[in-house]
Amino acid sequence: MSTRHNYYLLGIDIGTTTIKSVIFDFKGNEIAKASHETSNIHPKPGWSENSMTEIWEAVVQSIKKAIYNAKIKSEEIKGISLCAQGGGAWLINNKGEPIINAINWLDGRAGYIVDKWRENKIFEKLLKLSGLTYWPGAGPGIIFPWLMENDPKIFEDTKVVFWAKDWVRYCLTGEMMTDETDPLGMLDLNTRRYSSEVINATGIEDLKNLLPPVKKSFEMGGKITKFAADVTGLKEGTPVAVGAWDCASTAIGQGCVEVNDVFSIIGTAGIHMLVTDKPVVNKAYSLSCYSVPNQYLVHSMAMTATNNLDWFVRELCFEENKEAVEKELNIHQIIAKKVANIPIGANGIFFLPFLQGERAPFVEPTARAEFVGIGDWSTKDELLRSIFEGVALATLHNYKAIENAESFKRVRLGGGGAKNEVWVQIISDCTGKSLEVTSGSEYGARGAAINAALMLGIYSSYKEAVDNMVKVKKIYEPNLKNTEIYKEIFDIYVKLIDSHLSLWKEINKLVIEKLHF
Repeated sequence: MSTRHNYYLLGIDIGTTTIKSVIFDFKGNEIAKASHETSNIHPKPGWSENSMTEIWEAVVQSIKKAIYNAKIKSEEIKGISLCAQGGGAWLINNKGEPIINAINWLDGRAGYIVDKWRENKIFEKLLKLSGLTYWPGAGPGIIFPWLMENDPKIFEDTKVVFWAKDWVRYCLTGEMMTDETDPLGMLDLNTRRYSSEVINATGIEDLKNLLPPVKKSFEMGGKITKFAADVTGLKEGTPVAVGAWDCASTAIGQGCVEVNDVFSIIGTAGIHMLVTDKPVVNKAYSLSCYSVPNQYLVHSMAMTATNNLDWFVRELCFEENKEAVEKELNIHQIIAKKVANIPIGANGIFFLPFLQGERAPFVEPTARAEFVGIGDWSTKDELLRSIFEGVALATLHNYKAIENAESFKRVRLGGGGAKNEVWVQIISDCTGKSLEVTSGSEYGARGAAINAALMLGIYSSYKEAVDNMVKVKKIYEPNLKNTEIYKEIFDIYVKLIDSHLSLWKEINKLVIEKLHF
């Protein structure tokens, strides 16, 4: 196919609270984009859901707006692919309609099942079989058992369970499938197909027929239907690649397609991964299949990252929000300036960044965020600095986990946190790693566009694609003097976590039994 620059690729990124549609040229340049916010629904404490209908409607609006912003004709878009939040369970019935809200990856309702599996050694068995350290929202392998116990009638009308990107692709093409990256903890790492041993260990053997077929991320996943064309403005018949889990797609979009490449996403979650060709299981980290043939991802994924700051800004930064509106500034510019003026260590304040429990490098659904070390003299700016550092310390904690597979010195960094230069430098200082930020800002969508490019044959391999479509924009080097100080701070951070593990469980028990009305 010609690589004329008036032909384009569309990458769709389905996040937990934001949907993005981004149009790229064949060289990976972002031509135009549009986003649409969605709701993260919390019916009960610890539960987390998405409306599948709302997600689809947001995708429709973002596609239409992206095409409009690009000022192009829809027929100039030659290929499409997707990436999305992983984990969770997205159920549809025989009519192709959602049965319930999607239970997403942040959901903690199955936490007691994790505890039970620890006691009877199923947790350890699943790690050996699949490479995944299961958490409550990991996917059908743990959400199905919860539904079987608490709402079994749901399965009477269930046709298939999707992952998030698969639901959207189904709406676009009418085709039902998933790829090799999304079924975390469900696949045999060698065959890259559903593991009967995992299915039996989780107790969902009677429901295995609900799992969709598995294809490669860059394979054809269908074509835009007339219905989808009518509502989105896309051209009917445009090919759609299967797509990938957003973390795998972001790795591709950041150019990490060779063994020992490492990347981090400082986004809603803190995602930290290393590319390997050795599927060696280790309890220190999780392991999953990668889009690149014969490669795997070693990962340690913190439950939360930037949303710790988002929460604080929303609930407590009234003056800063007012200033941002009055001066027509981005609130994060104001906060970054304040944080930069606070010395390392935030005057002795520690922040534990566990707003939604934790899944790596330790699994504890009842973990909660907190500030430690506040005095009468403490300031809001010091609290903000402690949040930046808390996320940096969690990043270091996860790096230590994946370094059980391979040591490294260089990391590609993405996510919303990568746009904040002050935060990136703090993370570099804390971890002692060189951090590379690539051009553009929509790495997951770019990875989706690369999968579309491979589907179309524009490039013959992931290596050729990233060489042409990914460029490093800036490199941050650590201040090693600060790195030494952060080593001492990190030791205390780990001790704080260890001292809170049993306390968190006691607090959670109290909330459930006495304080939740």
